[in-house]
Amino acid sequence: MLKSLKWQEGLVVSIKVEEGYYAISQMRNNHLLEVFDIFSSNDDWVGVDLNNIDLLFTIFVSIKNIKKIFSRVVSSELVAPNKRPVERRMLSAIFGTPGNTGAKLIELSEGYSNIGGKIIKDFLSPDGGLELIRRYELCGMVGDPEKIVSRIKNYRETGVNWDPSKEFLFPGIQRPSQ
Repeated sequence: MLKSLKWQEGLVVSIKVEEGYYAISQMRNNHLLEVFDIFSSNDDWVGVDLNNIDLLFTIFVSIKNIKKIFSRVVSSELVAPNKRPVERRMLSAIFGTPGNTGAKLIELSEGYSNIGGKIIKDFLSPDGGLELIRRYELCGMVGDPEKIVSRIKNYRETGVNWDPSKEFLFPGIQRPSQ
C-alpha cells in the first residue's frame, strides 16, 4: 500500500485486489481512473503496453479515499502508458422521486467534467437504452475503495463487467450475463 500519492496525469499504478491478484490502472485527466483488463499474480508488469490492452472501466475517483488499494507506482520504463483518448461519454445520474431515477448520456466537457458536458441522449431507460446503460460508466465520484476492488473481483469470477450502482438508478435492470 502506498502511504502518499498525488494525482498525476498518465501515472500508472497497480491495484492489489487480493493477495496474489493485481490489476493495473492509469490516472487520467480530472481524476478519471482507467482500469485495464489485464491481471498479474505477482504485480509484475514488465513489457506491458497499455495501448494494446482493453479497458475494463474508466471512473472518477477520490484519490484521498482510495489510495490504499494501490500497491505501487509502475514506472513508464516498465510499462507503456495508455495514450489513447480518454472515454468522454458517460452516464449522468438523474435523481428524482422514487421510480423517477435514470441517467442522461453526456459527453464530458473539454476539462473532462460533467459540468458543461453536452447531452447526447436526455433520458435513458432500460426499455429504450439498455445497450447504452450497459456500455457507459456513471460519471459520479467513487470514493469507496471496496466498490472498485469488488467490481474487479466480480469480473475475475464471473467475466461480467458491471457497476451495481446502475441497479439503483434503473430499478429492475438485470446484470448482463457473460
